[in-house]
Amino acid sequence: MADSPWRDRLRPASFRGAPFYVEVGARSGGRRIAPHEFPKRDMPYPEDMGRKGRSFAVTAYCVGPDYQEMRDDLILELETEGVGTLVHPTFGEFEVKNGVYNLVERKDRGGYCEIEIPFFEAGEDAAFTISAATQNQVQMSANGAEQAVAAGGDQGLYALRDPNRPLTGGGA
Repeated sequence: MADSPWRDRLRPASFRGAPFYVEVGARSGGRRIAPHEFPKRDMPYPEDMGRKGRSFAVTAYCVGPDYQEMRDDLILELETEGVGTLVHPTFGEFEVKNGVYNLVERKDRGGYCEIEIPFFEAGEDAAFTISAATQNQVQMSANGAEQAVAAGGDQGLYALRDPNRPLTGGGA
C-alpha cells in the first residue's frame, strides 16, 4: 500500500474539547472586494477592503453505542456563549464562534447523528472599541466657542447669530 503522509497529519476533531467526527468540512475566506463602477467609464475599480474573516462549514457526526453522550457534550459546547477552539482534522486549530447548528437523527441509522455547524473566525472586537471620549471632546469644543464669543463681546455673539452681518473692528 502507498504511503499516505496526509493521513499521518490528521488530528481528532473537537470543539472546546468535545470530540466529533467530520463527514464534510468546507472553508471560506479570501479578500473583501468592493466593486466600483462609474458613469461614462469602461473600467471598473475593485477596492480591496481587507481580508475576509474565515468561516468553516462542518458536517459533524457522532457514532457508536455511546453516541448520545458524545452528541450531548457537543451540543452543550455549541450552546455555550463565547469563543472556543475548533480542531479540524485537516484545516488545523482555530479560535472561532459557532452559529446555529442543525442536528439530524434518522431511524434507519441507529447510533448515529449528523450535525451541520457553521463556525466563524473569532478575530478581535477592535472595530467596536471606543478609542476617544467624544462627548468630552464636543463639550470642550463648545466651551471653547463660548469663551471665544464672550471674549469678542457683542461682535462675537452677532457673528454666531447672523452670519450675514459684517464684523466691525480691526482686521480684514
